[in-house]
Amino acid sequence: MAHARSLVMAQEPVRCELCTMSTGVVKVYCNTCNVKLCKSCMPSHVSQGHRSHDMVEYAYHGSNTMCDIHSGKNCDMRCQQCQIPVCKRCIISGLHKNHDFTDISDESGGLDSFASSDCDIPQSFNFLRDPVVVLELDSNSGDLDRIGICHPDKIWTSFMYECTMSCLDFSGEIKDSLSVPSGEYPTDLFVTHEQELYFCDWKDRTINKQNLNSTNRDIDVVLKLEEWTPRAICVSKSGDLLVCMTVHYNDQCRIIQYSGKSIVQEIQFDENGDAIFHHKGGDIFLAENGNGDKCVSLPAHRSVQVVSNVGDFRYSYHGDTDSSTSNKFSPHGITTDRLHQVLIADSENNRIHCIDVDGHFMKFIYCGLVDPRAVQVNTINNNLYVGEFRTGKIKIIKYIQ
Repeated sequence: MAHARSLVMAQEPVRCELCTMSTGVVKVYCNTCNVKLCKSCMPSHVSQGHRSHDMVEYAYHGSNTMCDIHSGKNCDMRCQQCQIPVCKRCIISGLHKNHDFTDISDESGGLDSFASSDCDIPQSFNFLRDPVVVLELDSNSGDLDRIGICHPDKIWTSFMYECTMSCLDFSGEIKDSLSVPSGEYPTDLFVTHEQELYFCDWKDRTINKQNLNSTNRDIDVVLKLEEWTPRAICVSKSGDLLVCMTVHYNDQCRIIQYSGKSIVQEIQFDENGDAIFHHKGGDIFLAENGNGDKCVSLPAHRSVQVVSNVGDFRYSYHGDTDSSTSNKFSPHGITTDRLHQVLIADSENNRIHCIDVDGHFMKFIYCGLVDPRAVQVNTINNNLYVGEFRTGKIKIIKYIQ
């Protein structure tokens, strides 16, 4: 077995797991919530009233941590890719192939690190045994319907029966707003990494866009539909626009993928000519997975339907059949993470379902949720953002390590 080679190098500063700001260098570690924080985020995190927080200087946290895998072994190193404390047996056992490691006691400055080169298991992330709310903010309005993450520390929100969308910072203060031209509420919104806000105007049957980085406040009409009504949208990794739409008089439902104004793909029926998406009225939620799967949450049908990147039906999910809850599966918001897992807000059961890439149930996330409706994963720090419909609160949850 090849030995670990020594690399002497200056490490990139460890970044805050809450705000992801370019200047948000970590100063402290919250042992209670298992999260790294910069100086700016400390006050808002500590203000969470439902728990006390054990805060320590980041450079020294974990120096006495015992390994979860190798009993009795002290974790004196940290894997920079997985961001977890590891013992020497973890490093030589093959669990962190080609990963970089730092000495926990030296993490405050320029560091000596080394990389393992002889392991077989690829980089992975583990579920936290007890996911935690690292920040909670209040939109001060009920009927919170949709959210969109606007990096680094802002969240766009829309509310049922309100035509104004609002951008909140982590204190809950409104930093920006935008009104739907028709005066009706948007059926969906989506914020891209390029800071473009897309939203559906169901009354005008349009998909609209505003560049959030521009001083020009004009709203561009991206698409104008005729018979069909836009219900849910997302922008694919390729930059194409995915629109889930319905026809009100016969409950047809389909996904159209657009490149500009050109139709790239239309998904409505399976190989037998049967409808894939069983729309029975009401909301629809849409997400694209990292493997190209298109995931549709249909609350009225109490199901999630998933098709492949070429439009073939893959699977349906109707909730965990082993659950002891008396309430039926009530899927609403849907999102995916970097592991290609699908996370679904179950509003009536106050929890999030996590299923794997093939639709198999993996885990529930609770965290004291009340009527969760909208969900998004921050692709930079992997935190889960959950919007509660009834309370109007947004909870940022750390659920993987």
